[in-house]
Amino acid sequence: MSIADGLKVAFDIHLAGDLERAEAFYREILRVSPGNPMAATLLGLIRSQRAMTRQSKHKTLALLRGLGFRPATVIDVGAQTGTPPLYEVFPDAHHLLIEPVVENEPALQRLCAQLSSAEYRIAAAGRRSGTGALAVTADRLYSSLVQVDDQTRPEDTLREVPVVPLDVLCAERGCAGPFLVKIDVDGLELEVLAGAATLMTPDNVFVIEATVGDAAPRLAPIINAMAPFGFQVWDIVDSLYRPDNERLWQVDLVMVHRDGPYAPTP
Repeated sequence: MSIADGLKVAFDIHLAGDLERAEAFYREILRVSPGNPMAATLLGLIRSQRAMTRQSKHKTLALLRGLGFRPATVIDVGAQTGTPPLYEVFPDAHHLLIEPVVENEPALQRLCAQLSSAEYRIAAAGRRSGTGALAVTADRLYSSLVQVDDQTRPEDTLREVPVVPLDVLCAERGCAGPFLVKIDVDGLELEVLAGAATLMTPDNVFVIEATVGDAAPRLAPIINAMAPFGFQVWDIVDSLYRPDNERLWQVDLVMVHRDGPYAPTP
């Protein structure tokens, strides 16, 4: 087989998604033709593809599943219209979706109809039960509870929404553990965690969005808030960079208990 034919075969395998076989072909081509620019470039592409996959929420949850993590209940706080990696990796869990923006309700209804076991609640998660002022952007992509006297963004609109602690909601619904808790609330993660004390047990896993490159980075406060309960960072995934200057903006912290079955080993 000529180098050109080998590259074509390898590239077809690559396009089909079989990175292992494609890599083997590219390496064989480089052995026969050292420095072949196409084989070297495509081998580099495979490395990049693997890095992007490894740094995803889907991959890290799959790794935890491989270690034996099988949540009975997956809680999606700030569900918007859904978080696919949660359902793809744990399709057999009961999914509890919490979303305060009522315009997203039709999407949540469709999603719950598709999942084997799921329900949703139009509410915000917080420290205590009641109501709160929710700031919502015009495109409804971002929302967060605020104090009514806060200086919100000019494009935000305020609306009153019900607020429920995760502890209360889980008790009401009779949710069973272990739990996977994903939190994406654009600012009040600590309020959500303050209402989730009963979920801070060694067999549970948290995935929490945290900002890094803004005026009040939330990464360190979240880690510090979880530390007294014995939780530590297991992985950092889904990095987002600001388009104007490519500075790291936010990440997802995957947190496990230091005495739990998924704690990092020395």
